Amino acid sequence: MIFNRLKMLLSERELSITQVAKDTGLSRTTLTYMVQNNSKGIQLATLNQLCQYLHVQPKDLLEYYPFDLHYEFNREQDKITVAASILENGQAIQSAQISGKITNTACRIAYSDLELHFAKYFSQLSVFAKTLMKNDFVALAGKELGCSIELG
Repeated sequence: MIFNRLKMLLSERELSITQVAKDTGLSRTTLTYMVQNNSKGIQLATLNQLCQYLHVQPKDLLEYYPFDLHYEFNREQDKITVAASILENGQAIQSAQISGKITNTACRIAYSDLELHFAKYFSQLSVFAKTLMKNDFVALAGKELGCSIELG
């Protein structure tokens, strides 16, 4: 799993995406995707330009963890089930299932149970990476389940 730390670096330096785009000539859209951790890839020329501009090494821009997290969501009436797996080299090495319920206003999911079950892996993550993973979970769960998500 790789996380782009550009958002953190810009925040630390009190820089906006607009300013970086203006100073570097990089596309504002490219920078926005990177800041939101939505980019599918980063061109080496872009990485080089950012490293020079921010005076950092590539390792300062990217955070790497030797595993991935995969989710499968299931919704039946007022019950939600999330099957989660830790993957190494594409193979599931640990799995967990958490459940939740659907109320009139939202889907409530016990994400904290997932963090506890995968504590060995979550403990390796920076606060930044944990926040990104939780935000990604909320976005994906909302999309897959079709409701707003409340984490417990």
